[in-house]
Amino acid sequence: MILASSAIVSALAGLQRLVVRQPESPRWLASKGRIIEAINLVHRYVGEDYTVHPAPQVEVKKGAWRMLFSKKYRRRTLVGGLFYACQTFPFFGISIFLPILMENMNVTNPLVTQLLYYALMIAGVLVGIVLSNRLPRRYFLIGTFLASAAFLLVLSIWHQAPLALTLILFSLFSLTISAALVMDYAYPNELFDASIRTSGVGMCIAISRIGAVAGTFMLPIISNAWGSQAIFIICGTVLLIGGIICYQWAPETSLRFAKHNRSTINEPSGSRVTSSRYSDSTID
Repeated sequence: MILASSAIVSALAGLQRLVVRQPESPRWLASKGRIIEAINLVHRYVGEDYTVHPAPQVEVKKGAWRMLFSKKYRRRTLVGGLFYACQTFPFFGISIFLPILMENMNVTNPLVTQLLYYALMIAGVLVGIVLSNRLPRRYFLIGTFLASAAFLLVLSIWHQAPLALTLILFSLFSLTISAALVMDYAYPNELFDASIRTSGVGMCIAISRIGAVAGTFMLPIISNAWGSQAIFIICGTVLLIGGIICYQWAPETSLRFAKHNRSTINEPSGSRVTSSRYSDSTID
C-alpha cells in the first residue's frame, strides 16, 4: 500500500505538468537558437544582471569517470557523494525500521506516530523547496545537517524525556531531514559543468547508495543489540559528520548568493549564463 500510494502523487505531478507550462532550460533554448526566450527566462528567474551567451556545441570528452577524480573535480565529486550518503544513512534506516524504533521508544500508538512521520516528511519537502530557493545552498546544507543531528543526539542523551517531548523532537527531525532531501536533486547537478554533469551526478548517487545500504543493514542489528538510543547516537553522528564535510568542502552553487562575492559557480561550457555586472560570476 505504501509503494502504491506514490502513484497518486506521481499522477498529480504529471497532471500539473500538463496543465502548467514548465520553463525550459536557458542553455537548451540558446542551443536551439531561441536566444530571446532564454534571456527572458534568465532575467525572470535569476536577475536582470544576467544574460545568455550562445557558444558552439561542446564535445563531451572521453574518460569522464576518470575526470571526476582529477584535481579539477575531485572535491566536488567527494562532497556531492558524501553529503548524499550522510543523508541517506539515517533516512533509509529510520524510515524503514520506524515501527521498531517506536516500540523501543515506548510509544503506545505506533500507527498514529507513523502517519505523523510520513505527513511531516511531505511537509518537510515543501518547506525545503521554499527555503532552498531563499537561502544559500551551502548554509542550507550545513544548517539542516546540524539541526537534524542535534534533534537525534538530544533524543539519545535524554533517555527519560516525556513522551510528548520525544514526539516533538522526533517530529522536528523528520521535518528537517525531509527538507534537506531537496538538495539531493538540485545540488549534485549544480556541482558539475555540462560536459561532465551526467557522470558526476551518477557518481554522487552511486556513493550515496553506500550510506543507504549501510543504514538499512546496520540499524536493525544495532537496535537489537543496544536499543534505539544507540541508533540515534550513530545517526546523529553521521549527520554531524555530513555537516562538517559541507562546512569544509561544499561550494556555493546558487548564482543568486554567489554573485555577491564574485565567486565562480561552474566552469563555463557551451551556452553560458553570465553576469554583466560581475564578469567572473558564471553558471553553466
